[in-house]
Amino acid sequence: MNAPISQRVAFGYGAALNYLLGDFERVQHFGDTTVVCWAEGGESAYSDLWVTDTNGSDKVSDRDVQSAMADLAQGKEVVWKNTVLDPNNHFYILGLSPNAARLSVRFFYQDHFGAVMENMRAHYERIRMTRPSYDSREQLYLWSLLSETVNQKNRDKKPSPQLAGDMLRAILANGRYPETLFLQTQLRIRAEHDVNRGKAAIIKAYLLKNYPQYYWIKEELDMSQTAVPYRLGRLFSLLENIQETANPGITTTIKDKYFSSACAMPATIFPLLINLAQKHLRKIKAITPGKAIYCDKQIQDILSELQDGFPTRLTIQEQGLFQIGYYHEKQARYTKKEEK
Repeated sequence: MNAPISQRVAFGYGAALNYLLGDFERVQHFGDTTVVCWAEGGESAYSDLWVTDTNGSDKVSDRDVQSAMADLAQGKEVVWKNTVLDPNNHFYILGLSPNAARLSVRFFYQDHFGAVMENMRAHYERIRMTRPSYDSREQLYLWSLLSETVNQKNRDKKPSPQLAGDMLRAILANGRYPETLFLQTQLRIRAEHDVNRGKAAIIKAYLLKNYPQYYWIKEELDMSQTAVPYRLGRLFSLLENIQETANPGITTTIKDKYFSSACAMPATIFPLLINLAQKHLRKIKAITPGKAIYCDKQIQDILSELQDGFPTRLTIQEQGLFQIGYYHEKQARYTKKEEK
């Protein structure tokens, strides 16, 4: 008499859930969250596209997935696996996590399929970041991003279960990214003293979505951008390159020793680094004067925008801008070398 639902309904949803969970090709696991999805009408092609859009697939190219996602987001019908996908069809996504002997609903999302694809497309647009030549991934899927928050040298490389669920929910609802995503990425950067594509993409997406004032952040190097933290990141990359040019084959650079402190307290570290760079420039000048003049001019161009000198401290968000500037400058330099 006190049951919130009848026996018939309990049996019905239990049987339906077991059916969905038994479809292993369309069940996904993010941390401790098990995710199932279905479309109104039951056509499996809707679920197939969403699963592929979330995790990628060896059978379908990223470009085909992105094209289908873009068309559906614009309200166009798409043929996928011999099925016409209607962007106005209702789509449901259920996230479950274990809770003692029961199941706990982590989230339940429902919307038109076109709206789901639009939110996914917006997320992928935010994480788009210039790609190194050695990185063959066209798209950074959810697990690729989450793995950036974990020490890959640890035996257990699984990301936080709570973070995985929160991240997926933010993407589906086109909401703010969880703070823990950014903070854990910062911890890994401080520990590793480096910024790779995945970490730069996380920082870019987080700042674009959670802090609209940073709308100007682009996928690749923006030499016209005058934001001080961004320029300081570029400057650090230039100083590192000067050190490597002056000392070919060097194994430990200023990045390994000063990256974290330069990122947090520029006024304390950068005067020391610039003095060090002058010694390196004199060494370069003795071998290739033109290279030394070019490097010095690059430094002066960046310093010319720092009219108030180096800031004493950078906020955690400004440190993210510093890291993006560093990554952009570094990748632009490598791209020029490959073109030559």
